[in-house]
Amino acid sequence: MFKRMAAALLGLLALLALFLLASRFWPASAMQKQARAALEQPLDWPGANAWALLETLDHDGLDMAQRQALVDERVQAFELWAKATAAQRYGNGSAVEDVPAVPELAVAPPAALPALEYCRYGSLETCLATVRSNPEGVAADMQARADLIRNIAGLADFEHARSPYVADIDSPMLNTMGRLPTPLAAHALAHVQGNSAAALEGLCRDMGSARMLASQSDNLFLTVVGARWLQANGQLLAHVLAELPADVTPPANCKAGLEILPPAAISLCRPLQGQYAMNAAVNGHHDATVMAEHPVGSWLFDLDKTLNRQAASLGAACQMPLQQRIAQDLPVDGGLAPAEARSPWHIECATNYIGCVLSAIAAPAYDKYIVRMQDVAASQRLLGAWLWLREHPGDGDVARQLAQLPQELRSAHRPVQLNADGTALEVVRYYTGEGNDLLQLPLPTADKAAVQ
Repeated sequence: MFKRMAAALLGLLALLALFLLASRFWPASAMQKQARAALEQPLDWPGANAWALLETLDHDGLDMAQRQALVDERVQAFELWAKATAAQRYGNGSAVEDVPAVPELAVAPPAALPALEYCRYGSLETCLATVRSNPEGVAADMQARADLIRNIAGLADFEHARSPYVADIDSPMLNTMGRLPTPLAAHALAHVQGNSAAALEGLCRDMGSARMLASQSDNLFLTVVGARWLQANGQLLAHVLAELPADVTPPANCKAGLEILPPAAISLCRPLQGQYAMNAAVNGHHDATVMAEHPVGSWLFDLDKTLNRQAASLGAACQMPLQQRIAQDLPVDGGLAPAEARSPWHIECATNYIGCVLSAIAAPAYDKYIVRMQDVAASQRLLGAWLWLREHPGDGDVARQLAQLPQELRSAHRPVQLNADGTALEVVRYYTGEGNDLLQLPLPTADKAAVQ
């Protein structure tokens, strides 16, 4: 009996060994290969890179050559620091507290002024009224921030934003993005003081810069910030135009900012390619340090398999099926990565458990950002419809006018509609995490009067 039990045990061990070997040498699926190829394809970046200006927004009195030199110096210092400290930072963690600080810019900016309490994201409905109630105070605030506002205006000279730093878990991020809404108050003040042409020009210029960040950035943070800034400038543009005669139209520089984001931008292809590159670098460092110190760990973490699974969770953003769904304005919540790409219950995960768990945790977070980008495009269509109605005043039958909107402003799944009380245009949000299920703009004055 003992021999039979021993034989059975040996048989089970043999089966386990075969299973683990099969897991270790399990090939990448066709989906993983396609996704990885899509994420690893080289990118063409248009025009000049805005990163140096973005990183030095708080620095006064520097020309672009000086800004670029400051950032280039930090880039070189960071690369040396990253190489010198990699073993400590990616090792077992026992010496992390001894790692020197990340290199900073050689010239520190002056202390930043506090953020404005008005004309901010989420309060633009009251922006003009607030500025009108205290123009002297707002003018003083704008004067104190004149250099910052001028620097932000300079973003219009650039066509993409891409980090120059080597991919690393501690790569410097931009801490100046909270300043981008500042010019909104300046544009509102220009309008209130009678210089509406300058207000419109500035809003449209910043819409173009925001669209650049939203569609031509290599990381998710910049993309989301740019999208939020784009929406805010568009909303204030409508409020300013609503107070002007119907024959006043947006200036020529509004064309770029008003152009609807393309599916490839909404799907976050570029920033998710950047995220994948960051994941690859971080996982590579972990593989070279932790796994070298603990050889048994290679049966729990496999770099190549981990990258395959992470690619399967991100690569759809750069492939046609998802982008076609976005082009049809269908919600993509849950559509970035199929369930099988996220599940750790797969044969390959038996010898890559850590990589499978990490991939499963990260994947769902990106879906919500794509849905929010879909809402940004919907807000652009809403603004476009608002402007079209303003330029084509009708007889009060707004619903009939909306049926005549140009094709690029239509959506079969969530069209621009008149709200229940006939005072605003609205579009349904796909992302409901902000406590409001609708995007709205008050009707242009002429149509509002006709409806009433």
